[in-house]
Amino acid sequence: MPRVLWMNWRLAGGLLGGLLLSLPLVLLIASSMIQQPHAPELADARFAPVLSPEERSSLPAYHHKCWWDSPCEPPLACLNDVRVMKAYCTDSECETDAQCPEGFSCVPLQTMNHGLLVHECIAVGVRKEGEPCFETPPDRDDACRPGLRCAEGWCGRPCTLDNPASCSEGFFCADIFPGPICRPTCEGRTCPEGQQCMRDRADASVCVVRHGPDCQRAPCSEGRTCKAIFSPQQGGSVWTECYPECGEGRPTCPAGLICDSPSCLKPCEPNGPNVCDPGFRCHRYVSSQPWACRPDS
Repeated sequence: MPRVLWMNWRLAGGLLGGLLLSLPLVLLIASSMIQQPHAPELADARFAPVLSPEERSSLPAYHHKCWWDSPCEPPLACLNDVRVMKAYCTDSECETDAQCPEGFSCVPLQTMNHGLLVHECIAVGVRKEGEPCFETPPDRDDACRPGLRCAEGWCGRPCTLDNPASCSEGFFCADIFPGPICRPTCEGRTCPEGQQCMRDRADASVCVVRHGPDCQRAPCSEGRTCKAIFSPQQGGSVWTECYPECGEGRPTCPAGLICDSPSCLKPCEPNGPNVCDPGFRCHRYVSSQPWACRPDS
């Protein structure tokens, strides 16, 4: 069966590559719903260190753009950051909450290319449990409330894997980075009229309005991948498409499509006629990408 991927618009249906419900992350916070200070151990070899201003200035790649196929030189990591709408090479920003401004918390984030993890000062916001979120929220409106963390695109509370009661009704405990968290599920439930229950790659599911083919129920043809983009800014909608795969070791794109690895997309001109399907627009997320029809999220 063809793979089903996801992405949480985070910097992009492109910056995140347009995967099926994909990738944010916050450190384990006390379940008392009160923000608690914590001190991540940056001595952990998995994390990029906090560098001095002199060390940063000595690294040519510091805060320069990076991408899936252009990783950063150690000890820097390639971070997708929706706050500045780009992916760039960086070190960790903090070691404890005390090093962050008021209203921010020092949390661990995954990076591109399976590189080093980083710690960043992330806003504590207003999003409730089960609501969509950004891992690097541009403001409090896209960030989770105190006591919750943003993991794989949804706000949730820490939970215990062997104790289902640690999550509320309509949630389940998932073992994902940086630790078990309650994720939403609509499996076995009836969605409001005009919506359907759609799942992400970490088995969460929500009732949404779908734009595009129903490729979770009717799998894509061979050589095509069902990709769905859930947008935190439009939490009740999801964009789906059966994309031919392209890139190293894969066939060239069919006639009329261009490769923006790993997907073949419909090309377009930003100032030309609208050739994109409803729910999509001519867009690119970074200058190195081709102009193509991407979800209008």
